[in-house]
Amino acid sequence: MEDNIKIYIFCVMFLISVLFFTIHCGGQTIVNDKTFHVTKKGVSVVEFWADWNKSNECNWIADILNAKSYRINLESQAASDYNISVLPTVIVFNNGQEVKRFEGNISFKLCPKRTPKKIQKEINNIIKSL
Repeated sequence: MEDNIKIYIFCVMFLISVLFFTIHCGGQTIVNDKTFHVTKKGVSVVEFWADWNKSNECNWIADILNAKSYRINLESQAASDYNISVLPTVIVFNNGQEVKRFEGNISFKLCPKRTPKKIQKEINNIIKSL
């Protein structure tokens, strides 16, 4: 009987960890059209991505300071509303207003050394102006 309880607890913990991983990805919170409104409060960095484009994920976004980081699928209404046509695209928002957009270059890459610094600079400027 005690072994059954241990197995049950293990299964529950495993399911919770799987659920947590699907909601949080690399420090970014995955949002969809129903939850995109969370990006309208404070300073946010949003990565627009696609499942088929995993090689261009911007995992470094989780290291950005003083901003919440989110990820939303290219097939969302939000991506359409913001005219996302290049992946990756990262947008810095301040209270829901687009401040700056960073799009992949001709090889569909964002420089993992320079782009985070540029994004952090934009965020620092927003924070200073508050």
